[in-house]
Amino acid sequence: MKKNMLIAGVCAGLVAAGCFSFAPSVTYADDGDSLILTGDFDAGRTVGWDIAGDRGAVSVSTKQGDVKGKAALHYWDNKAFKFTAQQTVEDVPDGTYDFTVDTMGGGGENGITFFVDVNGQKKTVPVKDTKWNEWHTWTIQGVEVKGGKCTIGVAVDANSGNWGSIDNFTMTKK
Repeated sequence: MKKNMLIAGVCAGLVAAGCFSFAPSVTYADDGDSLILTGDFDAGRTVGWDIAGDRGAVSVSTKQGDVKGKAALHYWDNKAFKFTAQQTVEDVPDGTYDFTVDTMGGGGENGITFFVDVNGQKKTVPVKDTKWNEWHTWTIQGVEVKGGKCTIGVAVDANSGNWGSIDNFTMTKK
């Protein structure tokens, strides 16, 4: 017991002295890698994502065919629903970026929109899915980011029984 208290005291002293910290960190690369936190949902969570609207229709799926990697954002409900899943990416170096997202689903939604918003200027691409496990990549090209941040996401307006998956958001500096 005394040994554990001594180790805890030494660790606390080192943290207080600034020798190291336990704060979580996120590394953003500007060398062509994605800048988006958990854009592939492979951690099985929606960390970094703000999901608004009918949240009960949204989950993270790990079912083969519903995902491109290990997991994907999945939606379904037995009643009509609407939701937006978005992430504000901060500390983005100024520059021109391409944005992508992969989707698949049964189709028939009232509308699905992939969007990027930079300083109130929104660019959108309509998404149309056709069937299970037929993935499509949607792209918004040449978006000028200034001021260090942008918001990316999808807005879904669905009918009862509509379903689909959203995966692999990327943001790549040109």
